[in-house]
Amino acid sequence: MTLPARLRLWPTAEELRRMAHHPAAYAPTAAEVLAPPPVPLPTVPMGAEERRLMNAILAKPDADEPRWQFADCVEASDPERAAFIRDQIAGSLRDHSKRVPDRWLAPFLAFGARDLVFRRGFAEAMSLTGRSFISLSDGLFAATPLREVRLIAVNFLIPELVQCPNLRKLTQLDLRGNQIDQEGSQLLAGCRWLKGVAVLL
Repeated sequence: MTLPARLRLWPTAEELRRMAHHPAAYAPTAAEVLAPPPVPLPTVPMGAEERRLMNAILAKPDADEPRWQFADCVEASDPERAAFIRDQIAGSLRDHSKRVPDRWLAPFLAFGARDLVFRRGFAEAMSLTGRSFISLSDGLFAATPLREVRLIAVNFLIPELVQCPNLRKLTQLDLRGNQIDQEGSQLLAGCRWLKGVAVLL
């Protein structure tokens, strides 16, 4: 979150002393409460050509050709990534294709993503908190052909979740362990965005 200039996320000892003596000076103003500064949303950086090819992958997530083209695009700058994509598409079991380097996972950590599963070269499954999916999934679905999601801590957010159009992009949604009550179950049963989800756990 963007903080007013007079505030710091981690105040020094001197700033804490000043806050103790002049607390009103550090209180939010009416304008800051009524019109808070925009919160920068996380993104996964990529070049213009990578963006074009990613859009092609997202448009046809079941097709291999756009993924092959993406591998060709990143061959010069990241041969390891290009080889990984090709190996996964081809079903290769070479050792280096089994482990995903941390640098490929790092862009997704800003979304709170965990347990990422790469298929055919791209992250297609992950675990997220309910709040992350509801608030940040636009960025995720722009960055990778995400198909399967396991949500945690979502039981109290079901009314918001069923209003989330990004649910329609999933083939599997795992809600196990959330202790969803009867009201939440009824909301899920009537959710129009879940009609295309093949597996609901």
